Amino acid sequence: MTYVLIPRLSTGAAMTRLAEVQEELRRNTPAEDLVVESLGQGVPNPTGGRAATGDDLRRWRREVLDLMTGRGVGTISENSTHSMYLGQAIEEVIHPSPSDAAHDGAWSFLSLMLFPDVLAARWPASSDLSELARDRWIGNQVGRDRNYLKLAWRRWQVLGQVMTETQDPFGEDEFGALLERSAVARNTRLVQCAAREVASYGGDLGRMDFTRGLMRGLTALTGPLQLDILSDRELVELVRDTARKVDGRR
Repeated sequence: MTYVLIPRLSTGAAMTRLAEVQEELRRNTPAEDLVVESLGQGVPNPTGGRAATGDDLRRWRREVLDLMTGRGVGTISENSTHSMYLGQAIEEVIHPSPSDAAHDGAWSFLSLMLFPDVLAARWPASSDLSELARDRWIGNQVGRDRNYLKLAWRRWQVLGQVMTETQDPFGEDEFGALLERSAVARNTRLVQCAAREVASYGGDLGRMDFTRGLMRGLTALTGPLQLDILSDRELVELVRDTARKVDGRR
C-alpha cells in the first residue's frame, strides 16, 4: 500500500503554533479562520510514501468534516460519540501510515494546522482564555500522550467494532481504563473482549468502577499467563470469569 504522508511539526514549531492559536482565540478569531491547508513548517517523512500536497490536505479536511456532520460536543455521551466518529473519519480519510501514526509531530500538525476548529470545540481554552491544553492539542511532544486526534484514532483502531455495537458510548475514563495498561492494550482481542463485557455490564458497581476492577484483574493475569495464544473463546471465558470475581455476584 502506498501512503500519503502527513507533514510533521517539530516540538519547537508545535509550541510556536500553539501560542499563535491561543493568541488568535483570545482575540475572538473564529477557529475556522486558523486552518492552514498547506505544509507550512510541516515536514513529511522522507521515505515511506508520497508527501501530502495542499490538495491532499484540503481533501482530508473536507472529507473528515463531512463525516463528522452533526456530531456535536457537550454532554458525556456527545463527547464520546464525537471521539468515536472522529477516529473513524481519520482512519477512513487520512489512513495514517504506521510511521506517521507513531510520530507525534504528525498529530501535532493535524491538530494545530488542519483541524484547530475541531480541537477548539472539544478542548477550548480555560475560562480566562489564557491557556489551551497542551496535552490535548500537541500531546507527547510537550506533555502527556493525550493528543485528541491521536487518541480518537487509536481508540477506533482498537475498539471501533465494539463501539458501534453499544448504545451507551464509553467515556474518557473508561477508555483510559481499557487502554492505559500497556501489558493489556497490546492484545487487541483481549481489550475488545473486555470492552464488550463492560458495554453489557448492568451490575451495582457502576460501570467505571467495574471497568477499573476488570482491567486490574486482567493485568494481573498477564504475568503468569501467555494470553496472546488463547483462542477467542478462551479469551471470552477468561474475561467473564474475571468479571464475575470483580462483581462478586455474577
